[in-house]
Amino acid sequence: MDVLRADDIRKSFKISGKVSLEVLKGVSLSVASGEKVAILGRSGSGKSTLLHILGGLLKASSGQLAVSGNVGFVFQAYHLMPELTVLENVLLPTMARRMCKASARANALRLLKEVGLAERLEHLPGELSGGERQRVAIARALVTNPDIVLADEPTGNLDVMTGSGILGMLSTLKDASCALVMVTHSQDAANICDRTFVLEDGVLRAKEQ
Repeated sequence: MDVLRADDIRKSFKISGKVSLEVLKGVSLSVASGEKVAILGRSGSGKSTLLHILGGLLKASSGQLAVSGNVGFVFQAYHLMPELTVLENVLLPTMARRMCKASARANALRLLKEVGLAERLEHLPGELSGGERQRVAIARALVTNPDIVLADEPTGNLDVMTGSGILGMLSTLKDASCALVMVTHSQDAANICDRTFVLEDGVLRAKEQ
């Protein structure tokens, strides 16, 4: 069963007056439950734009999008609240969804233990390394038990060793039915996925594994 289906997604940005730049030129993609999909592309190719549309954070100029269930998002720049602790940051999505506080806290604590941050619960993001902040972001994306995780360059700001650890975490998402769509410029990151696509000139093409 597909958890995400995008049909003929197009996106243009107005530059000035009547001049517009077409970034996405009819992108179609379907993702099945539990499937891991990578989207490769150069910087500026529209990868993040596409991911934000798939996650409902940006409106497409045209096309159809259907997402079944709950979405978790891993941002390239982490987007952690600097004044909140690690635990509070992870719990933020559960508040928006009005989840049971006790079960949400238990789930957050479990995830933070799994990502090796059980001893950093009361630390602020500014007290963490880049790799630690990314692990907090992943725990936050998973805390609502999503059906699909959308990850924007999850290793782009990390050193090789830390990035490898992050990829290992993403490749073994605890719930096997949780799908993953990851945009990246890294072939190593794409290698953990079942299918790989390339976004070039606004068009998405399947890449042979």
